[in-house]
Amino acid sequence: MSSVIPTSLREAVAERAKQRCEYCWMPQFATLHKHEPDHIIPRQHGGETNLENLALACFRCNRYKGPNVGSFDPETGDLVAFYHPRQQTWTQHFVLEDNGYVKSLSGVGRVTVKILRINDDERIQERQRLIMAGHYSIEKT
Repeated sequence: MSSVIPTSLREAVAERAKQRCEYCWMPQFATLHKHEPDHIIPRQHGGETNLENLALACFRCNRYKGPNVGSFDPETGDLVAFYHPRQQTWTQHFVLEDNGYVKSLSGVGRVTVKILRINDDERIQERQRLIMAGHYSIEKT
């Protein structure tokens, strides 16, 4: 099921996110593939194509998330929804450690990190290099 997102809406999503993935905070300038609007609640689950339901996502986060809305928490076994950038604050569910590792603070954090593979070795190494260059940080929102 494809959804055409108007250019003006794409630009509004990117501007609101300050050109960073709203899941892993990877800056657009540091990636090969352009970040893209992600339906936080996928269309097949009733999500709409509007500013409130769109988040800017890097290629990896968007592909790993796919049409999923959550997963089973590896710690508790409970079914938990993914991090929702419009309704939740990143720093409530995650902490960026100095070594580039994203530490989960909740079930929401754990399932999001697990399914979006936010702590894959290559992604941690990319964050380490960007942190050292002063190009990667988390805004306290």
